[in-house]
Parts: sequence; C-alpha cells; structure tokens
Amino acid sequence: MKKIKLNLVWSMIAIVSCMVPAPLFATASDNLQTQFDAAMQALEANHLNTARRLFNALLADDPTLHRARLELARANYLAADFAGARAQAEKVLENPDLPPQVRTTVLAFLAQIRKDEAQFSQRHHWVPSIYFGTMYDTNVNFGVDRDIIDINGLPFQVAPGSKPLKDWAAVVDGAIAHTYNPGKRFESGEQTGFFVWQSQASAYYRGYFNESDFSLGVATLRTGPTWFVPNKWRAGIALQGDQIWLGGDNLGFYTSLNPNATWQFGSDTELTVEGMFAYRDYNRSIDVGRDGWYQWGGVRIGRYFNARKWGLQAGAGYFHFGADDDRFTNRGPDLFVGVVADLWTNGSVYARAGYRNYDFKGNEPGFNRSRDDDEYRFIAGLRHSFDRGPLRDWTLLGDWTYTDNRTNVDLYEFDRHQLNLGLSRSF
Repeated sequence: MKKIKLNLVWSMIAIVSCMVPAPLFATASDNLQTQFDAAMQALEANHLNTARRLFNALLADDPTLHRARLELARANYLAADFAGARAQAEKVLENPDLPPQVRTTVLAFLAQIRKDEAQFSQRHHWVPSIYFGTMYDTNVNFGVDRDIIDINGLPFQVAPGSKPLKDWAAVVDGAIAHTYNPGKRFESGEQTGFFVWQSQASAYYRGYFNESDFSLGVATLRTGPTWFVPNKWRAGIALQGDQIWLGGDNLGFYTSLNPNATWQFGSDTELTVEGMFAYRDYNRSIDVGRDGWYQWGGVRIGRYFNARKWGLQAGAGYFHFGADDDRFTNRGPDLFVGVVADLWTNGSVYARAGYRNYDFKGNEPGFNRSRDDDEYRFIAGLRHSFDRGPLRDWTLLGDWTYTDNRTNVDLYEFDRHQLNLGLSRSF
C-alpha cells in the first residue's frame, strides 16, 4: 500500500487555514472555540480518533463552521478514511462564499483524496524485480589456506582439492512480489491499522565459470499476513520454503516460519524483534545426519540522523540447530553493527560488521573434540539509482564481503573474499 502524501496535505491545509477569514468564530460561543482548540491540539498531536470525534461533535452543534469541517477532512484523510475525507471536502466546496484561492486549494486536496482512495482500493499489487551481475570469489569451496594441519598432535598435508579455489561467477536473481489488500482495517489506539497478505516467489542462481560443482541455486516461496499502523508499528508472520541445489544436485529443502514485529519511535528510530523456526531436510547421501530443526531469535535497532542522511543499526540474536547427528548440532550468539550514508544524489554507501560463534555438541571425527568456531564477517557496499539515460530506473549495486572463520579444528579454518557488481530493477 502506498503511503499517503502527508507533506502535500499539510501544505494544502496550511494554505487554506491562512486564507480562512478571522476571527473564525466571531459569532460563535466561547465553548465552540474551546472545542475547536481541543480538537486542533488532538490533531497536531496525531491523536486522530480523538480529533475526529471532537470535530464531528463541533459540527453537530454548528454545521456552518467550514474551517472545522476542513480540519475534519484532514483528520479523516490522515486516518485513511478517504470516503469521509472526500465527503467533508465536498461539503466545504458547497459554500458559495468560499474565496477563489481557497476553492482552488480544496479542489486540489479533493483530487489527491480521490487518487489515494483509488490506490488504496486496489486489491492486488504486483512488483516484479530482477538482478544480474558478476561475482569474484576467492574461496569457492571454503578451503583451508595452509599446507599442513594438526590432527591430534600429528601434522598432515592438506590435499590440493581442500585448498581455496578462486573463480568468477554470473549471478541472476529474479522475484515477483504480490500484496493482497482485502480492505480490512482496525483501530489501534488513536490510529487506523491495516491488514494485507504478502507473498513472494524468487529464483537465485550463482553459476561459477570453472568450479561448477559449487554453483548454487535457490528457489523460494514465501507468504503470510501483515498488520501495520503507518508510522507506528507493523507485525507479520511468513511461511517460507527454500529448494536448494549445489552443483546441479538437489542439496535439500528448508521449511521455515518467520515472525517479526517492528515499532517506530518518531520518524527516525525503529526497533525490531524477529525469529525463525525452520526444518532443514538434506537430500544427498553425504549429508546424512544433518537434518534437523533450526531456531533463531533476535532484536535490532536502527536510528537515522541529520534528516535521514545517515544511520546506524545494531542487533543481537541467538540460534540453535539440533541435527540428527550431534556432530552437526550447534548453537551460539549472533551480533552485528552497521552504518549507511547518503553521500551523493541517488547514491549511498554502507558497511556492516558481524560476529557469530558456533559451539558444536558432538566430537569431530578424527579430532576427538567438538568444533568451536568464531566467524567474523565484514561487508562494505554502495548503490546508485539512475534517473536518466539508458539506465534510467536501474540501480547499480556493488559490495565486498570478507569472511574469517577461526576454529579449534584446523580443517575448518578459512577466509574468503567475495566481490559483487550488478544491476537491479523493480517494475
């Protein structure tokens, strides 16, 4: 659902308010003025339901108070009651003594109401998108970057196939998102909330040019309900299925349930609580024992500064994967911090640092101890949206990811650089 053009509405009403002759209630009682002031205070505080109730009561006492009627139209519009806003604006226009400048502004306001009313009444909204690009990967196979590893105090030569393999890859990621709007609304305190059902189908493929055994394909279906109150909060839960292929073979199928809730504090701060409950079903014979349940829960907070020109985000979580074989069962904390900044017109840069600890339960065969991995990940990237020329409406995306996995089992120690560059577009 598209956002209401609040800046346009506020500017229109401000112009109209200045044009309405003063004193507004020259022939009315002090009680009416007091009621009007109370309604305006509620409206300015964004207490929309209280403001609507007070304006309706005021107009019931005196239907000729056109300034109050116009403010009621604004309150109705901000509450997404477009029929109510349209009815009040049309009644204002019925006044034959309305100044021409005010009439012009109210007509423009009425046109915006009708436009948004038509948009909000759309039951189905489709958004296809596409990304294509290239990747350079310094460690396609998660190889060990050393010649000798220690196994129970004895040195062993690392096989050539277990060392890092470098390669370029072509990347394609296509998706289509669908939002179903049944027109259901609900009251949430002073605000109006909405219910929609959101779904998405996507297909991702990373094809390595030389090391095709590590080419990755993922087909995803996701669907679920969302409830939201604009500029206040949103919450939803989604059922997701991921079919994964590795090197052309069926790697496995993941089924997950993903609940989330976000609260907005003002226009610049958000707090999100989210989780995942998934079952991982592997298909290959070499993955016997990996099947199991994965749970993750986390919280993150984001804050924008300097008129939203830059922002910070940080988060923490905890995960547990219970595999059929204790060797693959692991748990641990998940932490990250990030920054984003708009540095030029239509362009931004971002960076993120993350840490995750994998504390495995069962012993690793041949090592007589369980793994304890520390994964450090650093990401830096940029994006630029083109608004003219042959690439108009396309976005250039580029990023660098560095992964450093440190472990007490030498066989799983590695580092990896991935460079991505591509173009994306939504239609």
